[in-house]
Amino acid sequence: MKKSLIAAVSTALIVGAASTTTFAAANPFSDVPADHWAYDAVSQLQQDGVVNGYVDGTYRGDQLMTRYEMAQIVAKAMAKTSGFTGKASSNDRAMVDKLVAEFKDELTNLGIRLDDIEKRLDNVIWEGSVAYEYNSDRRPTGKTTGQKVMLTLTPTMAINDNWRAHATMEFAMDANAAHNSTAGDDVPYNGSYFSVKEIFAETEFSDSGNIMLGHVPVESVADGGMVISDAVSGAQVAYGEKWRAVLTAGRFNFDPGKHSNDDGVLLGDPTINTPVANYASLEVVTLSDKYTLGAAYHSFRSSKLGEYIGLDAYTDDAMNIWSVGGAYNFTDKISLGAAYAKNTKGSGVNASMKKAYNVQLSYGGADPAAPGSFGAYVGYRYLTRAAAPSPSFDGVMATGLQNQKGWEVGVSYTPFTNVVGSLAYFKGKEFTADTETDGSKYFGKLEFIF
Repeated sequence: MKKSLIAAVSTALIVGAASTTTFAAANPFSDVPADHWAYDAVSQLQQDGVVNGYVDGTYRGDQLMTRYEMAQIVAKAMAKTSGFTGKASSNDRAMVDKLVAEFKDELTNLGIRLDDIEKRLDNVIWEGSVAYEYNSDRRPTGKTTGQKVMLTLTPTMAINDNWRAHATMEFAMDANAAHNSTAGDDVPYNGSYFSVKEIFAETEFSDSGNIMLGHVPVESVADGGMVISDAVSGAQVAYGEKWRAVLTAGRFNFDPGKHSNDDGVLLGDPTINTPVANYASLEVVTLSDKYTLGAAYHSFRSSKLGEYIGLDAYTDDAMNIWSVGGAYNFTDKISLGAAYAKNTKGSGVNASMKKAYNVQLSYGGADPAAPGSFGAYVGYRYLTRAAAPSPSFDGVMATGLQNQKGWEVGVSYTPFTNVVGSLAYFKGKEFTADTETDGSKYFGKLEFIF
């Protein structure tokens, strides 16, 4: 599953480098009392995910703090809410503006140093993770096990006051084979690779609207990533706050060579042309503290869809997939979600092969910034390649070319700041319109986030 984890790493480095600066402001190291209004403001910004506190990621709200230390935190908040980013609420932005006015002398001096260092850093903020991943598929024909070590880098690059560029780059080393070479000369191919998962430019045209151009991330929010959680080469426009509409158009690559099975063997020869489809989608979703509700339409058009789906009877050159879904939060930790999708094309194919659905009960979640936090879930998946061509779920045996149905359970835990472990188990069946085969999968991941 895609889990976006954002930390102001560049700002922290910059602030740390500036820590030896002597400010010209009057009495710059006077203590800010613990009952000062700025403490409550910063605490609220931390709860809202705007800042992480000190450079080391902590926030000591019950201790005295120098104005210099407070300015460091305010500088982080400015980096998260200024100009392009605009992901914070209007209340958070107003709170940051008030803090900036209070600590403007310290920030003026810090800002001079920030400008100097940002030039040397070329305005690039680097984030990412190092992770170990384990997969083990169990079928009547035998067991396959795979391990890989991954480095993921997600730089954000400032273009001007309105535009940013983003990328997600992933290098995976085949830990089973204990080497990091790319695909060899002969089949089978090993599971090591370097891939640019996403690369795009983004701008905001209003407080509630943004545009992305390039190889853009696409995830069907309404159905929890059941239909698609991947990237499309094209454009995406999103607008709205209470109700948000997302329109995406471009080219989608079905290349099975970008997916490896659990023993690290790529599913196909990457030198062979594989299905690429024209893709378009429209999703409308509403989000609140209590619920998520939405609907979406996805169109894939290619003359090779039957080859990808694995059904000779699928002779249409299109998949038109409608999906609906939602989730309800019973408490701040317990939620229940469900989704359903149907492909209206493929007239010669059994209806059971053109639908997908998912139900999941979730508790809490592992927060990288909160050691000791944890989450758990249990869900039932029914996934077909004609209705859920690129799902986000970790546990299901999605690396095969067959359709899948069964139960998945999982847990996640944060033992230390920015270290998250997760486990998942799937028990179910691979199936066609006429046959079913038992199967199960164990999945584990340990991620170190920076």
